[in-house]
Amino acid sequence: MSAILPFSLSTSLSSTALTTRHSSNSSAGNSFLQYLQNSLSQVNQLSQKADKAAMSYAMGGPVSIDQVMVAEQKATLALDTMVQVRNRVVSAYDSIMNMQM
Repeated sequence: MSAILPFSLSTSLSSTALTTRHSSNSSAGNSFLQYLQNSLSQVNQLSQKADKAAMSYAMGGPVSIDQVMVAEQKATLALDTMVQVRNRVVSAYDSIMNMQM
């Protein structure tokens, strides 16, 4: 996983990148932002777990190759899912911004 993602998501995607210039005090906006932050955190945790499993296997630790591969696949699937969610959110935003009033 480190070849695809050489840095942790928490350092590259800060919570300030998820906030907008016009922040609202609505609970729906805050809960959606919190949901996105939690999801990013979970994806980051899966990535770090896969990296640790790979390092442990490389150092001859008690991790088997099948455990490493499962951890890598979980991290890859989570990252791909998060990218698809981001793409859908951006597409929805673009659609809303292109609506004529």
